[in-house]
Amino acid sequence: MNRHPPIIPATVLPSSAEWTTTRYDDDVLAVRRQIMRRRFAGKPVVFFGSSSFRYWHRMAEDLGSLEIANLGFGGGTAESGLRYCDDLLDLVEPQRIVLYFGENDIANDGLDASSAFQALQRLTHRLREKFGPVPIYRLSIKHSPGRWIYAGEFDAFNAMLAESHTDGEPGGYVDVCNCLIGRNGRPMGRCYEADGVHLNSLGYSLWAGVIAGLPGLAAG
Repeated sequence: MNRHPPIIPATVLPSSAEWTTTRYDDDVLAVRRQIMRRRFAGKPVVFFGSSSFRYWHRMAEDLGSLEIANLGFGGGTAESGLRYCDDLLDLVEPQRIVLYFGENDIANDGLDASSAFQALQRLTHRLREKFGPVPIYRLSIKHSPGRWIYAGEFDAFNAMLAESHTDGEPGGYVDVCNCLIGRNGRPMGRCYEADGVHLNSLGYSLWAGVIAGLPGLAAG
């Protein structure tokens, strides 16, 4: 039995012509310019999420594929992802979609785990309407030394996310949290930048080991 509340339909969002200045716009416009300069040989794997993707500068190298479109933007939340999904994902024809949202929703916007999860459900629903059977992989949100105060909400969010996927659904849940946890049950500081929140090259290499190892996820 599905214990989660039903997906709430997405609201109509402003087009790019109606954008106003927000904390995301500069980053989103920069991502648009970068992707518009790219030429993909085939359909890329699209990574859509927050700065945890945006700052993964060696994503293609770490995952062993050039057919990757990194659409991460700083401070991204599921609600902002919903706002910008057309303006960013209309630039590519995705083979698969990988999402990373929820961390900023809780740590920056003050949502609890349930509200953040519902926001991600709305975004996922919109993407399934838009792209049909394209597989959508949703990553767990990571723990970090700088955001350990939110560990309980992060764990609750990840549990909801893991339980929400059903057999036969294109895509799935991907746990990229536990690979960063040490034997003492806390995030390993050596995997993070000095701010204690963002991953460094070691942290990203651990993520890559999880993501590239999933059948059918990394582009060929």
